[in-house]
Amino acid sequence: MSSRSGLLSRVIVAAFLMFAATSAHAEKRVALVIGNSAYQTVAKLPNPVADARLMSDTLLSLGFFVVGGGAQLDLDKDGFDAALKKFGNELIGADVALFYFAGHGVETHGLNYLVPIDAHPADAGDVFMQTVGMAGILDQMEKSGTKINLLVLDACRDNPFRDRGVNSATGGLAQVQAPPGTLISFATQPRSVSFDGDDGHSPYTSALAATMQHPGFGLFRTFNEVGLAVEKATRGRQLPWLSSSPISGNFYFAGKAMSDPVQQVSLSPETPALANRPSNDALRRDLVTDCDRLAAMPYDTGHASDLAGVEQAGINISLATAACNEAMQRYPEVARFVFEAGRVANARKDFAEARRLYDRAAAAGYPMALNNIGGMYEGGDGVRVDNAEAARWYRKAVEAGEPIAMVDLGWLEEMGRGVPRDCAEAVRLYETAVQAGIPSAMNNLGLLYLRGQCVRRDYNEARRLFEQGIALGDAACMNGMGVIYNEGDGVARNVSLARQWYEKAAALGDHEARQNLAEMRR
Repeated sequence: MSSRSGLLSRVIVAAFLMFAATSAHAEKRVALVIGNSAYQTVAKLPNPVADARLMSDTLLSLGFFVVGGGAQLDLDKDGFDAALKKFGNELIGADVALFYFAGHGVETHGLNYLVPIDAHPADAGDVFMQTVGMAGILDQMEKSGTKINLLVLDACRDNPFRDRGVNSATGGLAQVQAPPGTLISFATQPRSVSFDGDDGHSPYTSALAATMQHPGFGLFRTFNEVGLAVEKATRGRQLPWLSSSPISGNFYFAGKAMSDPVQQVSLSPETPALANRPSNDALRRDLVTDCDRLAAMPYDTGHASDLAGVEQAGINISLATAACNEAMQRYPEVARFVFEAGRVANARKDFAEARRLYDRAAAAGYPMALNNIGGMYEGGDGVRVDNAEAARWYRKAVEAGEPIAMVDLGWLEEMGRGVPRDCAEAVRLYETAVQAGIPSAMNNLGLLYLRGQCVRRDYNEARRLFEQGIALGDAACMNGMGVIYNEGDGVARNVSLARQWYEKAAALGDHEARQNLAEMRR
């Protein structure tokens, strides 16, 4: 398994979340919040009631209509069904639907069920009658016509009915595919068990309630920050899980930030910045045009941080050409549009025009243009392949603080292409890019730990890095996780779980995952 996960081959779920700007609270937001603690026939839970109250209070402060006026607590089956019926009625004409549940959940036969307080199943058949199917809740939300559906479960606990003939493969919940327009978040990975916490709230709900209140955090960033916070609070023992389908429209829990500065990452305090780097005012990160929506580069620090960007192969050339020409004409002082026009030219294989535009953007102080010039030399786009020249341009972008360039230069350092092989420098570059939140760096560094190359082999560290990338929707990291389970690297070999990760990565376009699936079928 090899990886070149920088400029040329990143496939990121976030690229599908191409949001158009809207005002923060123009939507009709409806939430149903349920917390079940006082179970009658199985162990009571210490935190769900308090967690549900915290979540309800937070959502009310953020402009949500909460069904029932607040958290619905300790619901039996009839109460649960009645709350869902009210939820469905309120969703008529709504733009955003959010369902939150804290309490016992159980998986059987690959499906997830939420447990009312009076459930007392004697076998798997009783589960269907006495609990509430997650699939039915998703179906209700999808059919309501809402633009954005959010399903949030802090219910990933041990099966409470395992001694009653209700079989489950392991603790926790089963993996679920998100329907169109839907984002699903579990407190921890499928088949894993979350922690209750020791301060009256679960680590997951505490992190989510706090992160929702940050202005300028879109959906993707919100749940990514939650994942990082939970990982830190639990010392890596719990990693929230996310599943998302393409979502249209822009959404901020706490509204769009007045300003959206992007922190530049430097390798050291002495690293020089680009002498004529444009100011935040010149970058106009607050300005989002169709050129950005159609041609922005993922993880480019020059645009708004919640703008997902589009991989070069996914650019609609005709639409993006017109949009970027219009943006350059209307905002001649914004170098980003020149750079994005260069990406469009590159996509249509007009390499001379792409280089002209990249040079123009670089002269205006736009750092990512330096990186993409390096990419032209590495890929042989309109020039002879020259890895030494590619490394020279990547290094300029690194010196200007571009994390993606750190991944691209790190790859050349790792492989010794165009530069003397320098493992220590490659690891240092990857680690810095990981700190900046770049999934491709997490994948590349995870591969080094998995193989024991440039670093001492450490399967746990490889898995941690892959999980961090998976939380950001990175297909290559999903493939890496599949390799771990397929080969039994530091875990019990689990071919079924390996296949699930390969299939998810393949669905996002990862070629190695497709090859791995083909090999499993032989």
